[in-house]
Amino acid sequence: MIVEAGASWRAAWHAVAGFDGVIRTNPRWDGMVRHIGYKPIDVQWGVQSALSTVIDTDHGLVSKSQEALRQLEIVPDARLSQGALAHLNLARAIAREFDPEIKVHAAVIPPASDRARTAGLYDMTTNDIFLHLETLERGDTTVDAMIHELGHHVALLRTSDPLKAEDLQPAHSEAMTYMAARVVNYTAQGKFDKLLKNVAWSGSVLRR
Repeated sequence: MIVEAGASWRAAWHAVAGFDGVIRTNPRWDGMVRHIGYKPIDVQWGVQSALSTVIDTDHGLVSKSQEALRQLEIVPDARLSQGALAHLNLARAIAREFDPEIKVHAAVIPPASDRARTAGLYDMTTNDIFLHLETLERGDTTVDAMIHELGHHVALLRTSDPLKAEDLQPAHSEAMTYMAARVVNYTAQGKFDKLLKNVAWSGSVLRR
């Protein structure tokens, strides 16, 4: 009956929870759900399974997002603009200072959802980092994305638990703060001086 009247149930759900609400099945997905532009909503356990036949759940949303992100396309260095390549080289230098085994690639990355673009992506299996071409247009967005993605790497090293290393989990947030401090320290030591000469910053970002 719920499936047959799915449109009515979805309209009722949107009226109560908004168009960005999804059914919360497990708190561990909260950070990822919010990161891709949605909000988890608690419902009574007795009706959760029935409603989930017509209303998106947190786990379903995350699964669709991960499936979309797997369709990324790596862009060879030879196809990059001079500016994008300069920013990619800076990103690679940041990664190399922290862990020489990490590889950083330019890529076209599908949106994580209809509400969120994807600036970068960290592969927990290979430890590769992928940065979207739009991210590589500016130095500050490149550095921000590297801190975010390296945060996943650090959180995974610290916890050995992929779930705890996901977007905006406490371990990931702590690791991003740690990586930001490391990048500031590397910059203060002059490790990126040659690369920074070719970097374009947004107007609100101070030049070194």
